Amino acid sequence: MKKSLIATLALLALATPLNLVWAETGHDMSTMTTGTDTTIMLDAVQQDGVSAMAHLYDVSENMAKHGMKETHHMMVMFTDTKDGKPITSGAAAVKVADPATGVMSEPKKMMLMGDGFGTDVTVATPGTYTFEVGTKLADGKRRVFTFTHTKK
Repeated sequence: MKKSLIATLALLALATPLNLVWAETGHDMSTMTTGTDTTIMLDAVQQDGVSAMAHLYDVSENMAKHGMKETHHMMVMFTDTKDGKPITSGAAAVKVADPATGVMSEPKKMMLMGDGFGTDVTVATPGTYTFEVGTKLADGKRRVFTFTHTKK
């Protein structure tokens, strides 16, 4: 799992628009940081033979410098529970529930990036956020993985 996390962090540099933000600010992609260097590990969730592990990376400083509202980069890695191998094909999208109203956002497509899927999300105000990650992975089955994070 450590190997997957390291590969995912390395591939985070390929994320758009995050890659553009770092490139425009003159950051060296091989030694990049994620804003305040804060990584939030979310609980792993299992469903129908697939384990999903999610992380939020704080990128708020770099995004704000470019007038972007997104504050975190969300990465989700899927693993086959039978053989432990990463699942790296298919599609994923995330919807985020506003902590004040509970209203879900429109789905936002997650890009395949190495061993995981990622996109930028907004986690700005205090409260409990719910992330619903809908997938149609290589086996063609639709699954929804739910993660929560409380911002203080």
